[in-house]
Amino acid sequence: MGYRSDLVALIYPDVEHEDDVQAKYDQLKLLMATTFKDVTEEFSAYMEWLDKDHVLKFDIPDVKWYPSYSDVIKFEAMRDAFSGDDLPGYSTEFVRIGEDSTDVEEEHTGDYIHYYLSVRREIECNI
Repeated sequence: MGYRSDLVALIYPDVEHEDDVQAKYDQLKLLMATTFKDVTEEFSAYMEWLDKDHVLKFDIPDVKWYPSYSDVIKFEAMRDAFSGDDLPGYSTEFVRIGEDSTDVEEEHTGDYIHYYLSVRREIECNI
């Protein structure tokens, strides 16, 4: 079986002027089809283009997210490229929740972060 996580990651244009958003979003689509084609192929079932909001969303449930796994290495390299100086002009949001209640990883990068993602824990009683 193994330890499982749920994660959601977002990538979207990080630009000051609304006029530049569509161009950066179009570039994001091109980059995912070329530079990050391996990530697109690996995670296509979990990818969604939210055109209205200019957001690429990854929603990956019940996954073994180990740093040594090749798919995770590829995904993290892509995430690092968009959140660093390699590909400026993008914001990223990443949340991973592990099985252990204290295992939560959150990262938000960019200058114009929308904070679409947040973590909420609640107690549920089913009696």
